[in-house]
Amino acid sequence: MKISEATAWLFQRGVRTGPYGLDRIKFILDELDNPHREYACVLIGGTNGKGSVTAVTESIMSFCPEYVTGSLTSPHLVDIRERAKISARPLTDKHWIEGVKKMQEVCKILDKEASLGPASFFEAVAGLAFWAFRENDLDLAIIEVGLGGRFDATNATNPEVSVITNIGTDHQEYLGTGKIAIAREKLGIVRKRRPLITGEKEPEVLVEFERVCQENQSPLIRCQPQNHFELLESRADGHLLRIPEVSEPVFLALPGDHQLENLAISLTLVEQLRKNGFEIPAAAVAEGIGKARWPGRLQWIAGEPPILLDGAHNAEGVETLARYLEKFPPAGPLNIIFGALKDKPLVEMAARLAGFGHHLCFVPPRCNRALTREEFAGTLEPLGWQWFDKLAAAAEFCQKDAGTMLITGSLYLISDALRMFDKNV
Repeated sequence: MKISEATAWLFQRGVRTGPYGLDRIKFILDELDNPHREYACVLIGGTNGKGSVTAVTESIMSFCPEYVTGSLTSPHLVDIRERAKISARPLTDKHWIEGVKKMQEVCKILDKEASLGPASFFEAVAGLAFWAFRENDLDLAIIEVGLGGRFDATNATNPEVSVITNIGTDHQEYLGTGKIAIAREKLGIVRKRRPLITGEKEPEVLVEFERVCQENQSPLIRCQPQNHFELLESRADGHLLRIPEVSEPVFLALPGDHQLENLAISLTLVEQLRKNGFEIPAAAVAEGIGKARWPGRLQWIAGEPPILLDGAHNAEGVETLARYLEKFPPAGPLNIIFGALKDKPLVEMAARLAGFGHHLCFVPPRCNRALTREEFAGTLEPLGWQWFDKLAAAAEFCQKDAGTMLITGSLYLISDALRMFDKNV
């Protein structure tokens, strides 16, 4: 089997539209002899920032050579193999291929179980990753929740620490209406008598956090950035920090004030892992912060004009992007290429961005949930946005008189932009 054949089989599993539950992933893991029980793990959920927290924590742990650390993240931007890593390096093609063979055997059985139904793409990838982690003699798995928490396939694990970065209003069609309903779904990752770390600040939501943690006798740990580092300088390309027990300043190349909050969550998690017995020296923390990368999130690509990519794909993400643009106004006219899906608050997101733009271009992401030309005409066109069928056409139009070009609104669009503009992809 070739790697292309292995990944093609995974994609053919498709996206589950219901019913939701953990029965299928538990069946898969049981058939694989429950690999997830062979190593410690942490589970990282939340509306925004969970990928950044996973990436920074993974980077720190990769500088602790006595440990083998794995990570599972989603979605991928360019290559499916971004999703599973060992010590901050992509899982080998050998393990992807062997893992798919294992999953094919399991799915032959599962697909015939009418009471369970076939495994989805995400369930298959999760099962493969958990199996591969055991094959690599993992010490710690850092696992990002896919969607929600309670019924997400990653919740079949037994984390020794759970993290919920924050609660936003994304995916209400799946998780319920309003932040309290969404919080209840995400709080499904809390485990009895094991800590929950959060960066959530809204009092009404924190009441729900406290209730669930009390029911589970689980310590609730709220993050405070000032407890973990001193901010020396914030710049458009990141933050200069002083870390306790490290003599030289450290540069975090993840721009935006929100990344300081995410970093505080990562460092709180590191502190908890130390209490749980992991030896994580200050030097590893400094190296990990300095080497941490999370593509497609306030990522600058040099050129004429310079390009800013940001995967803001919900109202909270766009608000975070807007605050960044206000704090660090881009050079010259800003031409914006925006492409969001129809199940997002499109008008709210587009209106927030419009005030920053010279040219406003809308490109439908390559997804069956993309806005149609007719739907665009009745929603975004009156706000001054111009329709382009393809990213290439919008980019050609925007490059003519831009001081800076911004591409945002959907990770599908960011994926295409990385292929088009990032020479490192």
